Amino acid sequence: MRPSEIQIGNRVFSLSSDLPYIMGILNVTPDSFSDGGRWVTLDLILRHAEDMIREGVDIIDVGCESTRPGYRILPAAVEAEKVSNVVAALRERFDIPISVDTYKPEVFLATAEAGADMLNDIWGLRCPEKILRAAVCRPDLTMAEVLKETGAPAVLMHQDLLARSAEERTEENIAEAGLMEAELSDVLLRVRGGWLDSLLVAEKAGISSDRILLDPGVGFSKTQEENLLCIAAIDELIAKADEMGCGVLLGVSRKSVIGNVLEADEKSGGPGSVPPAERDEGTVATSVYAADRGVRFLRVHNVKANREALLVWEALRRAI
Repeated sequence: MRPSEIQIGNRVFSLSSDLPYIMGILNVTPDSFSDGGRWVTLDLILRHAEDMIREGVDIIDVGCESTRPGYRILPAAVEAEKVSNVVAALRERFDIPISVDTYKPEVFLATAEAGADMLNDIWGLRCPEKILRAAVCRPDLTMAEVLKETGAPAVLMHQDLLARSAEERTEENIAEAGLMEAELSDVLLRVRGGWLDSLLVAEKAGISSDRILLDPGVGFSKTQEENLLCIAAIDELIAKADEMGCGVLLGVSRKSVIGNVLEADEKSGGPGSVPPAERDEGTVATSVYAADRGVRFLRVHNVKANREALLVWEALRRAI
């Protein structure tokens, strides 16, 4: 059974809130797929954080490594130093929950010491060893151990080693992913299975499920059709997360699943393909859809547009 609330920093978030909470994305990397290079100095970073707070953000999520296709893996020591400095500056100036988007144990350990309140792990505590080695991570430290030590809550996202396109899903790739036949044909089953595996890692480390939000991982290891299904059937995934004792966070903001829909619409006279920074209208549509089906945490770039849309959605619901 899902808990009634989750504490992040000094704030308690109700998992049955009428209005979804907004996690604002603060990318401090030069090569992010959406806004890379915009927030590269500390002054600009603080100014952007202040703007998001004024617009009603509930949590700020700081990320330093792009995860777009073909991204470059940053050494853990480099990421730890950069993100720790950003987190320390945010903590000194603002009283708001701070999340750190990383899968590297020493990065979260350093940022937690600098004042971060929450982990956002795209590998759900199960990052493959080959990626951790490429990032020059300490072999004697695991993310589950760090999470237990810090006592922080976490977002655990679903991701596996399956390729993002059907054409790239070779026998070798499928074998590397280690998935069962049923999981290859049912993305919701894959997501649920991945969530369960992550929660088992957490449980073994002594981390309770009431400290965890689950993310289906839209845009990661999934085809366009699978991404759309994860969004469309988010209420089914929420029901499974409830059974696991966790809430759900959804992150779809400006992702290719939105751009691909707009590009397909070109055939019927629509706007055609648009760059990531111009996908906010599509993002808002997914936010309202998800809110209507029970999602209570949304990770977005444009705080103002999403929050205003959700306020109107809530007012209309209350009017009935």
